[in-house]
Amino acid sequence: MKIARIGLTALMLIFLVSGGVSSAKDLKGKLGAGFNSQLSPRDVDALSGIYWINNELGIQGLVGFQFNDVVDEFDAGAKVHFKIKDEENLHVDAIGGVGIVHLNPDEGDSENAFWASIGLGIEYFFSGLPNLGFSTDVGFTLVDIDDNTTFGSSADTFVGAGIHYYFDLFAPSVKKTSGLEADE
Repeated sequence: MKIARIGLTALMLIFLVSGGVSSAKDLKGKLGAGFNSQLSPRDVDALSGIYWINNELGIQGLVGFQFNDVVDEFDAGAKVHFKIKDEENLHVDAIGGVGIVHLNPDEGDSENAFWASIGLGIEYFFSGLPNLGFSTDVGFTLVDIDDNTTFGSSADTFVGAGIHYYFDLFAPSVKKTSGLEADE
C-alpha cells in the first residue's frame, strides 16, 4: 500500500513538471467523486466526495474501512478546502479536517478514536482531462484513542494522494448561443 502511494506521488510530480498547460478551473457547484489516501492515521484509504460551494471553498466527505483477521476498522471524516492560490493548471488549498475511527479487534474491547488534521494541498488538472483532478495533501494529524494522544505527519507518511472526477451536476449551466437567432 505504501509503495502504491509513493508511486502515485512520484507520478503526480512527473505530471506537474511535464504536463500541458490548461486554464484555471472553475469548480463552483461541481461535485468530485473519487479516492483519497489521506483519511486515516492507520493507513485506511477512503472513498471521497468533494463539493465546491464557490471557487474558494470546498467541503470533502471521506469514508474508509478494512476488515482482516486481527481488527476491523471503520473511518469517517470531513475536510474543508480553502483555496489560497489559483494557478493556471492547479490550485493550492489550506485544509482542515476532523474524523472518527472505530476499531473492533477480534480479541478485546472495541475502541473509538478522534482525529483532527491541518495542512496544505494541491489539485492538478491536465488540459486533455478537464474533469479529472489529481491531488496531494501534506500536513499533520492529532489522534486521540483511549487516552493515548499522538501527533504526527498525516496518514503515516507526509504525503497522501487522491483522484477525483468532477461532475457538472450542481454547476450552473451556461447556454451557448451563436448570436444568429432570430428575434421573436
